[in-house]
This record gives sequence, C-alpha cells and structure tokens, in this order.
Amino acid sequence: MPSNSKSSKWLYIIIVLILSGTTIGMWYFRQGKPALASFREAQVNYTPHEGTLGNRTRFTLPDGTEILLNGKSTVLVPDNYAQTHTLLLDGEAWINTRNALKVVTNILTISNTAPAAFRIRCFEKQQGATAYLGSGTVLAAKSYHSTTDNQAETLGIGNMVLANKEIDLMEKETYQPAELDQWLRGELIFSDVPFMKAMQVLEEWYGAEIYVDGDVSGLQNVKGAYTNQSLEQVLKVMQQKMPFTYSLKGDKVKIKV
Repeated sequence: MPSNSKSSKWLYIIIVLILSGTTIGMWYFRQGKPALASFREAQVNYTPHEGTLGNRTRFTLPDGTEILLNGKSTVLVPDNYAQTHTLLLDGEAWINTRNALKVVTNILTISNTAPAAFRIRCFEKQQGATAYLGSGTVLAAKSYHSTTDNQAETLGIGNMVLANKEIDLMEKETYQPAELDQWLRGELIFSDVPFMKAMQVLEEWYGAEIYVDGDVSGLQNVKGAYTNQSLEQVLKVMQQKMPFTYSLKGDKVKIKV
C-alpha cells in the first residue's frame, strides 16, 4: 500500500491535472507563439496535422504509423522525419507504429524501438502529462532537464506514467486496460455525474474550452452513453434533458444556464 506521503503527492498531481484542463491561464498561449517552439530544430520545416474542436482526426504517416488525434491537438511532422523518426505533439493522441519512433511533448518524451501503441496527453499550456501503453514497450522520459531526477521509465503492458512539471515529478503506475479500450472505442459514459464535473470531462475528452455562465445548482446530474459522437452532438442530447443553451465560437464553447 502507498504511504500517506505518496498518497498526498498523487492527490496533488490529480488535482493539478484536472485544474490544468480548465480554461484558467489559457490566454498566455494565445499570443501567436508557435507550438513547441523551443523543441523545433533550426532550419527544419514542420507540417502540422491539427484536430478540430469537438472531434477526433485519424491519419496515417508515409511509414504506416497510425495516429488518432484529439480535438485542439497538433502533431508536427518534420521534413526530415524519414531520418529522425521524431514527432512533436501538443495535445492528445493515440499512436500505433511498427517502426522506431520518438514523440516529444514539452513535458514527456515517449520512444520505442519495436512495434508499439500508446496514448499520450500533454498540452503545452498545462503542467501535467500522462501516457498509457497499449502494446509493446516504450521508454518514458522528461523532455526537460530536471534538477532532481532524469531517470527514464520503461513502460510495459498495463503501465502508465504521470508527470507534472510544476512539482518536477514523474512516476510509473498501473491502469485498467478497459479504460483505455473505452477511450479508443470513443465510448463516453456518464453515470449520475454533477453537471460541472461532466463539463470538465467534456473538456478533457474533446480538448475543448468550456465556459459556464449561470447557476447550475438546479440542474440534474448527467447520465448517458455516447459512442463516437462529436461535442456538439453530446451537448444537443444533454440540452434535451436540462435547461441550458450553448454556442460554439472559434475554439470555445459557452454554456448559459
């Protein structure tokens, strides 16, 4: 069993990860700064693949690497990809590859030398990052220099890694494979969840920014299952069961209760 100290540390990480998924502080990264600017190689051009708000995007690279990209996420493919086998990611993606590959985010770097599949979530505007191994074996390391620990972790089946740059911590844990399978199938399930918690889940699931205006205390808890539905489709169904309106503007969702 984990010690009370470790439990408290994990509770802090979880809280930070959840809060970092909200809209707080997002203005800083809306100032025209290129994604992952400090990780780009000089004199190398990058082709962006971008996920649209509220949807997932699938594409395949020339070497057969398959990518499922979440909303508001970006994969940067360098012109020298055939030589470096390196991708830059700002956001969340599932990557299935038969080849040696390195995926760099601003917090975590995931690399493999044999066929592997993994899900990684790391938005540049956030302090937390997660990675889940689906198959094969990968090496998880910090993308930045740590003053306390730069030791990489080897992830096997059933392993995940949680990292938080603010407190300079990266630890390997286990997870329930069924949760990853559900995410891959696009099955979003709410089991009697408070409205604001449901909105946080939607932010994380779709990579969205959701602003809620009004008193939600009178709204019923959210129940229901949605499979491969867009964010707007989910909101339309919820709207039939409770009194709120919503609007989509740019990369933001505004909900009025």
